[in-house]
Amino acid sequence: MNQLDLSTEFQDALNSAADRLKSWVNSGETIRVSGHIDADGLSAAGILSSMLLRMRANFHTRILPQLEPNYIEDLAKEKRKYYIFSDFGSGQVNLLTKSLPKEEIIILDHHEPLSSSEKSSNILELNSHLFGINGSNDISAAGMCFLFSYAVDSCKNLDLLPLALVGAVGDIQDKDKQHSFTGINKKLVELGVEQNLIKVEKDLYFQYREMKPIHEALMETNEPFLPELTGNEAACLRFLSNIGIPLHAGENQRTISDLSTNEKKILTSQLTQLILSHNGTPEQANSLISTNYLIINEKESYLKDIREFSQLLNACGRTRNPGIGIAVCMGDRDIHFKHAQDILLNYLKKVNSFLDSLKHPGKIQETDYVQYFYGEDLDETMIGTITTIATKTKIANKVLIGFAACEDGSYKISARAQDMFINKGVNLGHAMRETIAKLGLDPSKFIAGGHDAAAGTRIPKSYDKLFIETLNKVVEEQISKKR
Repeated sequence: MNQLDLSTEFQDALNSAADRLKSWVNSGETIRVSGHIDADGLSAAGILSSMLLRMRANFHTRILPQLEPNYIEDLAKEKRKYYIFSDFGSGQVNLLTKSLPKEEIIILDHHEPLSSSEKSSNILELNSHLFGINGSNDISAAGMCFLFSYAVDSCKNLDLLPLALVGAVGDIQDKDKQHSFTGINKKLVELGVEQNLIKVEKDLYFQYREMKPIHEALMETNEPFLPELTGNEAACLRFLSNIGIPLHAGENQRTISDLSTNEKKILTSQLTQLILSHNGTPEQANSLISTNYLIINEKESYLKDIREFSQLLNACGRTRNPGIGIAVCMGDRDIHFKHAQDILLNYLKKVNSFLDSLKHPGKIQETDYVQYFYGEDLDETMIGTITTIATKTKIANKVLIGFAACEDGSYKISARAQDMFINKGVNLGHAMRETIAKLGLDPSKFIAGGHDAAAGTRIPKSYDKLFIETLNKVVEEQISKKR
């Protein structure tokens, strides 16, 4: 672990957690693993499940949209001894302490922990923020789980490192120059390159460079937003024809990765002109070139690029097929992988269709500091993805809130903010908690939290307008304090 240059305190905590896990495995008792439903959560769960399988542990993994009080209460009724929570748990420490007071618990999280938690000694909380590491940018839950697995057995579990980067990009942590990583993520890349697990290259930035036909990759690019092209297949076909880039090689459709060096230069030049001619910034144009991370030992072309791997996992989670995503993380390249590809294609159709509807006048409503929309007929598991993309594509230009109706009569809320608002002092994780408190809602039932740029909560449906009004004031106050 020395090559990662972790603090002594952090390394000691990882070693302590590793020793605790080994004693659990030796006991023969079943270990209950609970993880989150997004790409980072599935990557994290995939790392933990692979590690436990290699240890021949008895374990059960379950994936959740959110760590709800009812689920924690159900766990207490099972009367098991050992629990691992990944990609959540820090925001529910008080509930875990209350419901599981004697059980042994390991939390692996990167969300901001509660400032006033009453954590009992049976809980070992490995949260990046507790060790001075920014969990919003520098490490994801998958990264935390990899460090844990590496402390358990650095030889056997080294090959799980690429999944840590898959999770990090799933949580949009590739935010440094040319979509590169910072902090621990950067150190993981360096270790991956050193161990011949990861290849780093500079190339065009497209999420589906290995997978999609060229015109479809252009159409579905939202970062940077391509004026006239993003979301418009016919325009993409005309554009490529006009600049002389053929779509086929024989009978096969070409992908971005199939382009020659000269074709990439032409495409980059033309897209740069397009962005700048529509009042785009040089920074947006420069983001066409990316730091791409390839998994060297991955045989499937669709999964070689960590961004495409992440997209596949996100689709599995958001369509309530997390088990398929975890199977892919654990190495299945047969039935589950093929199923995952079908899931991704259908998922993208749904996402693009809803994004098109957001462009209709009146679909997005707004206050002074907040814009919001309702995801009619949209599964609550998809609202986060839609809100994220809408923020990236500049469909929204303020803090954006998405509402999705849940079966229990509540609204699932996803909040996203662009970097310009973060720089002005906005912290959505704090804003969500403060808003819930001001509404007088029970924070143990309506759990709120997240990062500065991305957060979420639930509210009763009847509170929607009041929620927006209150959040608008909270965001205004955050910005005022920074001035």
